[in-house]
Amino acid sequence: MKKRAISLISGGLDSAVATKLIVDQGIEVIGLHFSSIFASKRDKQRGHKALRTAEELGIEIITKNKGDDYIEIIKNPRYGYGKNMNPCIDCRIYMLRLTKELLTELDASFVVTGEVLGQRPMSQRRNTIELIEKRSELQGLIVRPLSAKLFPASIPEQEGIIDR
Repeated sequence: MKKRAISLISGGLDSAVATKLIVDQGIEVIGLHFSSIFASKRDKQRGHKALRTAEELGIEIITKNKGDDYIEIIKNPRYGYGKNMNPCIDCRIYMLRLTKELLTELDASFVVTGEVLGQRPMSQRRNTIELIEKRSELQGLIVRPLSAKLFPASIPEQEGIIDR
């Protein structure tokens, strides 16, 4: 397994800390930030924070726009809406599927997220996180440094690529 990962960077503290924990283990990390046509002023500021986070960590970052297919997900989310009418679960699956496509292109072998078990009532419950991982076809390839010991070891952890 290669020592290169893609880290989802939202511009918030959790994704920054999760990314730093992996960078500090000598893993080459490429940041990935998603932007949306529905971005509010606050969301756009978070995008700038994501860029700043990547700069501070000394990593490359890619910004990917959610496309027209994302609009269809918002109109008819398979798993329903969360707080404020956002399709939390479907959105996570969408972003992780796009990330999975980039693994080969960027020669990376796993994904890092700042997810914290139980932090969000809809998308960060154990059963939901497991569903999202399965539906995104990334079983065992998502590393969650902030919740690592609350889940079974990921493949990079099992192979000794990273420490828990």
